[in-house]
Amino acid sequence: MKLIGQGRTADIYAYSSNQILKLYQSDFPLAAIQNEFRITQLLHDKGLPVPQARKIIDEGNRKGIVFERIEGQTMFSLMFHQPPRLQERVHQLAASHKELHAQSDDERVLPSQKQVLSGAIRRTQLLSEEDKTRILDYLTRLPERIQICHGDYHPDNVMMNEMKNACDVIDWMTGMSGDPAGDVARSWVILTSGSLPEDADPAIRLGFERFRDTIVEGYINHYMHLSGLTWQEIESWILPVAAARLEESLPGNEAEKVLKLVQDRLNHLDSRIELK
Repeated sequence: MKLIGQGRTADIYAYSSNQILKLYQSDFPLAAIQNEFRITQLLHDKGLPVPQARKIIDEGNRKGIVFERIEGQTMFSLMFHQPPRLQERVHQLAASHKELHAQSDDERVLPSQKQVLSGAIRRTQLLSEEDKTRILDYLTRLPERIQICHGDYHPDNVMMNEMKNACDVIDWMTGMSGDPAGDVARSWVILTSGSLPEDADPAIRLGFERFRDTIVEGYINHYMHLSGLTWQEIESWILPVAAARLEESLPGNEAEKVLKLVQDRLNHLDSRIELK
């Protein structure tokens, strides 16, 4: 099989002319793989723009999911190989996210956003028990909704087919139902603090740092324009989604940025209490 992509948790191989194999690292939890397969199947059957999940297979000491192959390139790749069209791509990124959020989990078959976030916050070892308790208490006061949320929406998880002028969204391991404002806040945290792999193309790395602010501002502003959400609604979710991200195995520099983000917002909560 030909290797066509790599991530922190899995490698992507061409499996056949119209299928790919997402092969997970040998120590990756089976329950998480089964969860991604189930969620992707459910959303594909619901008619959302996601690849069909076809089967779970064993390959040596690793497990993988065979998916329908989506033609096109990632939005991330297109952004940096077509700089003159950057604003157009950023707007497409926001529009695709808004379209997902227009769908609701009426059958209650997806994990709950608040349950996913609270579990990750409890598991992280980078926060004190006191800080976790304060964040979890804050989370309970945020809105309860049942819209379809991706949980890890960023340009590398959106495939663009230019022939069809259509986007497909991949990597649904973190799919959940909840408040779109929280899903957008998660994307904001990823885009503002995320780092590219060390083996990334230096030109792409330079381009990302050069245009990071343009991408973040354009995505957020266009999403708010399309959805009617306010920055205050999105910003209210940054504390819990950033705290939950600390449970992931982030590179050192990125973990430091996210931890600072959490501490700054905890301090802001303290200042609001003092003002009262």
